Amino acid sequence: MKCYRCNCQLDNNSDYCLKCGADVSVYKIVVRASNSYYNQGLQKAKVRDLSGAVSCLKTSLCINKNNIKARNLLGLVYFEMGEVVMALSEWVVSKNLKPERNVAESYINRVQNNPNKLEMMNQAIRRFNISLKYAREGNYDMAVIQLKKVVAMNPNLIKAELLLGLLLWKDGQNERAKKTFARVLKIDRNNTLALRYLAEIDGQTAKEEPDTEAIFKKKRYTPEITNMSGHDVIIPPNSYKEPSNGIFTVLSILLGVVIGAALVWYLILPAKISNINYDNNRIVLEYSEQLAANSVDMANLKSQIENLTTERDNLSLQLSGYTGQTGESNMYSMLIDAAKAYIDYDFAGALILLQKIDVALLPTQTAKDVYNAMLVACNGGAERFAAQGTKAYLEQDYISAADYFKAALIYDETNDEAAYYLGLCYAETEDADTMAEYYADFLEKYPQSAYAADITARLDALNAANAQSEEEETTQQTP
Repeated sequence: MKCYRCNCQLDNNSDYCLKCGADVSVYKIVVRASNSYYNQGLQKAKVRDLSGAVSCLKTSLCINKNNIKARNLLGLVYFEMGEVVMALSEWVVSKNLKPERNVAESYINRVQNNPNKLEMMNQAIRRFNISLKYAREGNYDMAVIQLKKVVAMNPNLIKAELLLGLLLWKDGQNERAKKTFARVLKIDRNNTLALRYLAEIDGQTAKEEPDTEAIFKKKRYTPEITNMSGHDVIIPPNSYKEPSNGIFTVLSILLGVVIGAALVWYLILPAKISNINYDNNRIVLEYSEQLAANSVDMANLKSQIENLTTERDNLSLQLSGYTGQTGESNMYSMLIDAAKAYIDYDFAGALILLQKIDVALLPTQTAKDVYNAMLVACNGGAERFAAQGTKAYLEQDYISAADYFKAALIYDETNDEAAYYLGLCYAETEDADTMAEYYADFLEKYPQSAYAADITARLDALNAANAQSEEEETTQQTP
């Protein structure tokens, strides 16, 4: 026994806890009384006195609600009586009181790991409630049909057996009722209700039986013998009868036939018709229940189909959001391409790609941060890129300068200065034909530019150089 305050082992010879000093005299009495009732319940459960075991175990728990052994045993007794819900309730309470190393957890797992049996027991409870409703409404035939199905699903459900026996007894089927109560006593040997019902049935049967001993004890008839003289003459009774007419015999036979037919018509035939109607009604009821169950199953299947269709549409929509032209996957791919262009100093290409990206569709926050950083770096405007291009040009980094000037022209196509310096960068990296085309395009786009004269001079120089090279080639080819 352990202390209720500090959970320390108590000394049997002391009324105080040796660790915390609490007074445990009353606590010991309570625990011992609870254990005594638990032992009584255990003994009764071993001999299948389940109702007596329930009474003792409930008393034990009233005295000490923390008696885990009594609560677990009460759950087992309830389960044996077919009360699955009450058994699970006791085991759940026991598990909450003692979460660790409690056998109630294994009991709960065994019940829950067999969902088919658990569903059958729940169905039996629902049918029992329906049959109880029928019985209260006076519809005893329907109640008997439902109770037979309940007993078939859960043979240990004592209250269903008792109610079935009562209804059979009320219907006059005493032998079947006695067999039902006998099945209850096989489960619970000392069930008081079953014993009382059996005693009342036996008493009623004894009153209805005739007193056969009184019949056999009747005295035999002995004719009275009187003293007779020698002159008295005894005349025997005359047994001769005149032959009757044949018409009376025929009429008697016909009357017997009519009476027999009337008995068959008014007594036997209604009973047969009643039995046939009862069987037909029972068959119709069973088919009605099956149709109702099938209707419920069809409704459930339709609901499942609708839910699955909705789920499929949602998943398809999500999949299109990931894989479509404007999906997350495509946005992420364009972000990677923009990052590559940015790393390669192709700021114009990076900016074009960034403008196509919907930042709300980017899958992660890191991707959104990268997008914002590149957008800020590339979105500096024409002046910023022109300044960076001029710096790169002065440092003779003509390729990077050309990229900056291209980005500047994306923001402002009228920036003739950026176009002019882009031509200077091309002059360092491109061939003469390409430069001639670029200078001609510049003069067409910016005819009023201050750099038009310089571009014109450069274009004339290129044309002169090209003409001179062509003359030299012609001279060399002439023999």
